Amino acid sequence: MSLTADSKASILLVDDHTLFRKGLKLLLDESSQFEVVGEAGSAEEACRKAGELKPAIVLMDIALPGNSGLEGARLICAQHPPTKVIMISMHSKKEYIIQALQSGAVGFIVKDSTPDMLLTALDTVSKGHYYFDHTAMDEIVQYVLERNTGAASASESNYDKLTQREQEVMRFVAEGLTTKQIASHLCISPKTVENHRTKIMDKLHVDNIVDVVKYAAKLGIINIPT
Repeated sequence: MSLTADSKASILLVDDHTLFRKGLKLLLDESSQFEVVGEAGSAEEACRKAGELKPAIVLMDIALPGNSGLEGARLICAQHPPTKVIMISMHSKKEYIIQALQSGAVGFIVKDSTPDMLLTALDTVSKGHYYFDHTAMDEIVQYVLERNTGAASASESNYDKLTQREQEVMRFVAEGLTTKQIASHLCISPKTVENHRTKIMDKLHVDNIVDVVKYAAKLGIINIPT
């Protein structure tokens, strides 16, 4: 992480609009914490300058000519781990935000954020934390809720369709017991166990015993050592 002589965190600005970059530079030139040490208009140029300048933070637009800012972030994070990347976008679409996280970025702000929000983002990231403005955070929370709710409802609703005896058989199957062992535990015939197993797979919409085990682990019915 590169700091200037007076301990200001060095910033590389990446945007294909010169006027936007100059506006950011004017803002940051007034800060006592940060200093712009370079500018780039493409992801390729950003990667090259990141290697040369080793900035503390790269402030990079997602929409760039050629390779996107997301690809640039991936390369910079892989090649220069100490450098932190904050993505900038006109939009706070959750697809962009999730892709930004996957690319290695530690921050996301929209272009209509206030100057104070930008400075807060830079300060937060420079201290080793993640930063997402409120619109981005709302999208992330919604994304997480949708995934968790969807997965839980799909899994639990199908599991709830099983009878109590079928749930017992499923647990024994997931634990690796044979048909004869299950029959002995439940005092039923092996044929009845087989019938229960067929109904279990049908109700859970799975095709084999391996998927039954995965299903049971997902619901926390059994634990699979890692």
